[in-house]
Amino acid sequence: MQLEFHAFKPADLVGGDPALDLVNTVTARDSQPRDWLDDYAGLLRWARQSELFARGDLNALDTLAAESPAKAAAALARCKNLREALCEALYALAHGRQPDDAALDSLDQARLAASRAARLVSRDSRLQTQWSVERSGLDLIAHVITAYAIELLKDARLDRLRVCDGNDCGWVFIDTSKNGRRRWCDMATCGNVAKARRFQQRQRDD
Repeated sequence: MQLEFHAFKPADLVGGDPALDLVNTVTARDSQPRDWLDDYAGLLRWARQSELFARGDLNALDTLAAESPAKAAAALARCKNLREALCEALYALAHGRQPDDAALDSLDQARLAASRAARLVSRDSRLQTQWSVERSGLDLIAHVITAYAIELLKDARLDRLRVCDGNDCGWVFIDTSKNGRRRWCDMATCGNVAKARRFQQRQRDD
């Protein structure tokens, strides 16, 4: 898989869930996959765009990564393992298959690691699970996304899980359209490209 620098923008976060958006940090899975998490800094760029994490936490992760490049590379590899296991499971479910045991085992290992780093806190008279740089270190982003992934895999919304019909895409998303027939991750990108190709084909056929 080719590594590629990418400046993340809001249009890259169309999955409908942070776990899906992480899977979509690889583009063109259906043709020549390109991995936008080219290094740990790329993961931080994605996390900043996601707006899931406090700026102070991301700045702390940036400092830790600069101090320990080898540990940052290992943490990035663990996050990518999570991403690919999740992608395998989601593709299987989207196509009516059961995820394979290897993908489920990887997700379970990620779940256990995230659980060990979590702590319960009380807010507004309710208990919440919380992760911190102090407890998770460079795995903070992976731990938080793991929690979203496990919840997503138990969610009824998976009935609306789709894989984009566009060429050179392969992104996953939750179809929130009223009729449940959305085909593209984003009408402004893959949808318009598909319409343009159909128009060109009709012009050639006339």
